Parts: sequence; C-alpha cells; structure tokens
Amino acid sequence: MAQSDSIRHALRSFVRHPGFLNGAIFLLGAVFGLVVLGWIVWPVQYIDTTPDMLRSDIQLDYLRMAVDSYSVNGDDTLARSRYEALGENNLELLAQLRDDGLTDPDRLKLFEILIANLYVPDAETPPPPAATPEPSGVGFQNALSVLAIVGVLIGGAIALVLVLNIRRQRNAAEQRPRETETGSQELSLEAEEVLTDTAAAESEHGDDGGKEPLEQFVTTYVLGDDLYEDSFTINSPGGDFLGECGVGISEPIGVGDPKKVTAFEVWLFDRKPSRTSTTVLMSEYAHGKEDVYSVLVPRGQPVMAIPGADFWMETPGLQLRVMIRELIYGTGPLPQNSYFDRLTLQLEVWARTE
Repeated sequence: MAQSDSIRHALRSFVRHPGFLNGAIFLLGAVFGLVVLGWIVWPVQYIDTTPDMLRSDIQLDYLRMAVDSYSVNGDDTLARSRYEALGENNLELLAQLRDDGLTDPDRLKLFEILIANLYVPDAETPPPPAATPEPSGVGFQNALSVLAIVGVLIGGAIALVLVLNIRRQRNAAEQRPRETETGSQELSLEAEEVLTDTAAAESEHGDDGGKEPLEQFVTTYVLGDDLYEDSFTINSPGGDFLGECGVGISEPIGVGDPKKVTAFEVWLFDRKPSRTSTTVLMSEYAHGKEDVYSVLVPRGQPVMAIPGADFWMETPGLQLRVMIRELIYGTGPLPQNSYFDRLTLQLEVWARTE
C-alpha cells in the first residue's frame, strides 16, 4: 500500500508537470502526421518504379509481354534488359511462365535460348543490380516503426522519472523545498499575518506541548491555475528528510477553460514508515451532491471546505494541521458554491511523539 501511494504521488506530479503536456502534444502530433497524413490523407504513391517492385502476378504478366515482344521485334538487348529488370526472381517467374501454359511454347523457347546464350555474367565485373527507386512518401510500416521508437523513448522517460522520484523520497538525506509556481508562491499580506498569529497561539495552548511546528507553509490556488500542484519537503530540525506534504487539483466540474475545481487533494507522506494520508477537500456543492461525493470519497478522507475551519491528518510519525484561511467561490453559471475562485491553506507539520 505504501509503495502504491508513493508511485501514485510520483505519477501525479509527473502528469501535472508542464513538460508532460508538451510531450503528449508532441506524441499526438507525431501520430497525426505519420499515420493520418502519411497514410490516409496523402498516402504513398509509387512513380516510375521498376518491375521488381510489382506484385508477383503482375511481374508474370510483364514477363509474358516481354516474351511476346521479343518474338515480334527480335531485339536481344531490349529483351535481356526487360528480363533483368525483374530482379532476383526472374528465373522463378520464367519457370512459372513455362508451367501455366498461357504462352506460346515456340516463343517461350526462343526467349529461353536468348537468356541461356546471352545472359552470361562477367566473372570479374558482375552487372550492377537494378536500382530501386525510393517511394515518394513514408509507408505504413515505416510509420509504425517510428511510432514504436517514440513510444519506447517516452515510456522509458516516464519509468526513469518515477524511479528517480521514489528513490528521492526514500533515500534523500538533504532536501531543498521545492519552488512553487509564481502564482502559488506569492502570499498575500493577510496570509503572512495569519501565519505569524497562528504560530504564536499554537505554541501557547496547542496539542504539541508548547513546541513549534517542524514546518509551516501557505499555498494559494487562484482560478485559472489549471496546473496547480504545490508540494513541500518536511525536514527535521537537524535537516533530515522526514517526508512531504502538498495540495493539488482533484476534480473539476463543467466544461471549458479555465478548469472549475470542485475538490482538492491534500496529502501527507511519511518517509518512515512509508505511509501516505490523503484528504479530499470538497466544495459545499460536491459534499452535498451524492454522485460527485461518491466519486471523490475513494480518493481520501472527505472534508467540506469551510472558511476558518481546520482539520488534522496523521501518519505514524507526522501530524499535519490544515487551516482554511481564505475561501472564495466562483460566481459563474455553474451551481452555487460548486467551484473555487480562490483558496488559501495554511499547513503546519508536527512530529508525533506517541
């Protein structure tokens, strides 16, 4: 379970990274260009090709016409060049022509005598093979090969990112807090004041026995930040990596841009033991709408967002207090209190001593 949680968070962070979106657009463009355009819209067209690239039945007809033509014009050079143009299958085609009985035996015998007497390769300088013209486009097989290579490269990149992310979570001894995106990193003056006031109050009468929290963070979501995903590193006072916590988009509603977010996921990852606790912070609409609620509940502990409220999350070694410092709902055509226009959360992490 712990392993699956680590993989889930690593995959979620990767999918929501802007680079993943760029890679997905590139892959879709490659598929469209190589398959749709190269195979359906502008398929391959062979122009001025040689007989050795024809189907076997058409090659047989070509050889039959060459035999008939030789019986009429008697041009040895022309007959030999036509025979050679069939490539390495010319002897097999000549045998098929003899067996099908559709060619005049006398004409065929005359042609075979020509081949036996005139087509004697020079041992020192063998005749060059017939040139094979390049197709005017990319064939379906080539398109599949390119797509397979692209798929392997993208799959390898995803696997590498997941492995590195998991190893970093488990074994990193020195961690730096991740830089959040510009829109989420800028805290309002009000949020900073609240952070200071709450820390002072918690040190006086909190459940922590008067100790300061290990870490304190503030994160703000604003409508239009469709890639919102804030995560923070939790370190001990000595600088040891203890885990991570963060907030990300869980579920949008409606259609169109920007996304209308009706629920967020708040998560706490504890390195030792490797455990993850997840809470789904829902809008008033999502919490009261049965079909939406039933979709969100399997993702984590359900909590309805209420301005000024707080809730706790726990793992064997950590406690996370989440305080809702600012909550503004959107006022568009969707149901009332169904999506967030702005949400500010204050996160405080404590070490469990029990």
